[in-house]
Amino acid sequence: MLSRPHLLIEKEIQKLKSTPPWGVNIEPVSDDSVFEWLAKISGLRDTIWEGGIFQIYIRFDEHFNIRPPEVYFQTIPFHPNVDMRTGRPCVDYLDNLDLWRPGFSLSMLLVSLQALLSNPNLNHAINNEAIEMMSLSPNTYRQMVLECVTASQRIEAGGSPQLEDTKVKFATIEHYPPAPRTASVKRPTKLSFDDYHMTWRSIATSKPTENADNPLLEALQNKPALQAVHMALPPEEVEEQMKNQKEEHKELMFGRFHNKLTFSQEQDAKLARLRRMQKIYLPTRRSSTPTEDIMLDPVAAGMDGREWEKEVDDLVSWSNNLDTATIDT
Repeated sequence: MLSRPHLLIEKEIQKLKSTPPWGVNIEPVSDDSVFEWLAKISGLRDTIWEGGIFQIYIRFDEHFNIRPPEVYFQTIPFHPNVDMRTGRPCVDYLDNLDLWRPGFSLSMLLVSLQALLSNPNLNHAINNEAIEMMSLSPNTYRQMVLECVTASQRIEAGGSPQLEDTKVKFATIEHYPPAPRTASVKRPTKLSFDDYHMTWRSIATSKPTENADNPLLEALQNKPALQAVHMALPPEEVEEQMKNQKEEHKELMFGRFHNKLTFSQEQDAKLARLRRMQKIYLPTRRSSTPTEDIMLDPVAAGMDGREWEKEVDDLVSWSNNLDTATIDT
């Protein structure tokens, strides 16, 4: 006569095979025992685990369904809730008998493991390396998962879990090399207001008053080695750059100011204006003799500076009083 656990297991298997969930399959390990089974779950669609095929070993005992079965991943994924060495998943109702209920079905168990792959429970993590990698380097964790998926496909096809150039050594239940170790998470420390204020004063680019002191610059003032490290420039180049920046700032804010012209520069400027006025308002004359060419240039003609300067001023005043409407007609 068959035992009660035997009948319950057959009932669960029949129910699972009659209406199998998506991506879930189960077969007996051997025809001689109903207590050992090998299930396969596929990674859910539209997740990083999509395409993966993971074998799960399930072993019932004579206390089913009062106690849960033993469950182990045979193709062990790199996952926060899966033990790297044994392949045992960290699920509360599998670890704590008080949370297990006789109404929990085998189908529900496998579907929950399938969902756990893409929805890890970070509060009950057993693989610290995986959770640190997920937190500190999500891209690296994603790459690890994708290589796990590829390795599971090779195992399903009867090949080796890893290739020679594969970065990740995929697990089997007998051997699993440790995953790359990542840096530990640094916890924030408390900072006093005085320390914060001193740090702010040292790095601030603005000053509350014009004569306010900067502790950092004071510390660097008499230490050329620290200046070179902090500013990456010699003090002379820093001063030159600061001077150029001040000049550029003044030019942007107030415009460009020119120094007062010398007497010779004023003469040259007025002569240039006179020549421009001659070209604009006086008719063009062609000289027949070199003497006339000289007379057209006051400087070449030897005119006194005050004479041609007065002529320029008179010409400018005359041009300013011209009626533009009359000129245009």
